[in-house]
Amino acid sequence: MLTNLARVCVIGGGISGLSSALILQEAGIECSVFEQRGLIGGLVSCSNEEGSLFHRVGGHVFNSKKPKVHEWFWNKFDRESEFLRAKRKAVILIRDTFVDYPIELHLSQLEDQEARQVFDELLANSTRNYEPSNYASLGEFMTDNFGDTLYSIYFKPYNNKIWKRDLGSIPLEWLDGKLPMISPKEILYKNIFKGGGDDMVHSFFYYPKRGGSQFIVDRIAQNLDIINEAVLSIDRAENGILINGEHNFSHVVYTGDIRQLPALLARSSMDEISKPLADNLSLLPANATTTMLCECDANEYSWVYLPSETTKIHRIIMTGNFSPHNNREAMPPHRSTCTVEHSGQLDQHEMETEIKKLPFSLAPIAYNYCDSSYIIHNHQTQEIVNQISSALEAERIYLCGRFAEWKYYNMDAAIESAMTVASRIIRSQATKL
Repeated sequence: MLTNLARVCVIGGGISGLSSALILQEAGIECSVFEQRGLIGGLVSCSNEEGSLFHRVGGHVFNSKKPKVHEWFWNKFDRESEFLRAKRKAVILIRDTFVDYPIELHLSQLEDQEARQVFDELLANSTRNYEPSNYASLGEFMTDNFGDTLYSIYFKPYNNKIWKRDLGSIPLEWLDGKLPMISPKEILYKNIFKGGGDDMVHSFFYYPKRGGSQFIVDRIAQNLDIINEAVLSIDRAENGILINGEHNFSHVVYTGDIRQLPALLARSSMDEISKPLADNLSLLPANATTTMLCECDANEYSWVYLPSETTKIHRIIMTGNFSPHNNREAMPPHRSTCTVEHSGQLDQHEMETEIKKLPFSLAPIAYNYCDSSYIIHNHQTQEIVNQISSALEAERIYLCGRFAEWKYYNMDAAIESAMTVASRIIRSQATKL
C-alpha cells in the first residue's frame, strides 16, 4: 500500500474515469473525480422512463476475455445474486428474413441463389494467404475476405450507416476484436460442420438484474470523491497541476473528449501544447448517436442489425430482454422494451417516423441525442493520438478511455485502459519511496 504521495484529478465520471479513480484509491492514492453532469456514467448511463430502463447511448453489457479485468470486476460484484448470464442472440434483418449473426456462419439462412453465390466466392478466396494485417482498410478486408455478395447485402450498407465514411479510408486495425476475423476457409468449415459463433467476442454476456449499466458505475463510484463541477482550465502549478485555478493535484487522468483539451490548456502556462493539439485534433471526427426507448412486441433477440437503406436506423437493442426488471411492472407479457439507435442526428419527430418502418410494432417512450459516441479513425489517427499522449504525459496528464485515447472501447477495454493508466501512476510514485 502506497502512502498519499500523489493526489490525482480524474476528469470525467464515465466507466474509464471511475475505474481509474477506484484502482488508484485502492492503492492508497487520493483521488477526486470531476464530473460536470449530475448523472455519472458517461456513455453507459441509464435513466428510468415511465418505469422502464433507458440505455441512453446504446445498450451496454459486461464480458471480457481478459483475466485481470474479470478478476477486478467480480471483486466488486456478486455474480450470482446481482447479475444474469445471457447468451447473445443477435440477428440481421435481410429484406424480410432474420438471419443469425454472424451472417457468414449462417449461409443456409440466406436465399438459395444468394447462398450459392456467397459459397462460390468464399471457395475462390479460400486458397489465399489469410492475414488481416495485410489489408490497408476495412473495406478492402471485407470485400476480399467475405466476397462481393456478403459485402453488398450486409457489410457495406451496415458499416456505411454507422461510420458514414468511405470504408476504404478506415484502417482495419482500429476495429481489431470488434469484427469476426475469420478466414474464408474457416467460414466454409464452420458452415459445413455447423461451428456456430460461440467463440466470438461477447458470444455471451453478464447483465445486472436491476439498473443496467448504471448499477455498475454507481457501485464503482460509491466510495469515491466526486465533485460535480465542470473543468474549465488545466494549468501548471508550483508543485503540481492546477484545476480551475484552485484545486492542486500531482497528476491528471483525462477521460473526456480529447478535442476539448486545447480549450482547457489555452489560457494557461501550457499554451505551447494547446496550439499543436488544436491543429491535430481537427483531424479526429466522430459521429453522434440518436436513440429512442420504445415498447415493442416480445421476442427472443438481444440485438437486431438493420443494413437496409429503407430505414436510417442501424440497430435495435432489445434491452427489455436483458433483464425482466428493465420493463415497467405492468408490461403485458406479449410486450417488451428496446432501444432503437441511429448513427447521426435525428430529431424526435424523425425518429418516430423511422420506427414506423421497423418490425416489432414499436411505440416511442423516450428520446435522447448524444453529440459524440462513435469515434472514427483514419490512417493518421493513431500517430496523432500517440504524439498528443506523449506531450501530455510529460506534464503528468494521462489519457484514458474511448474519447480521450480515441479508441473504440467497450466496457471491458475501458476498464483495462483504466488499469494501465493507474498502474503507471502507481509505479511513478513507488519509485519515489
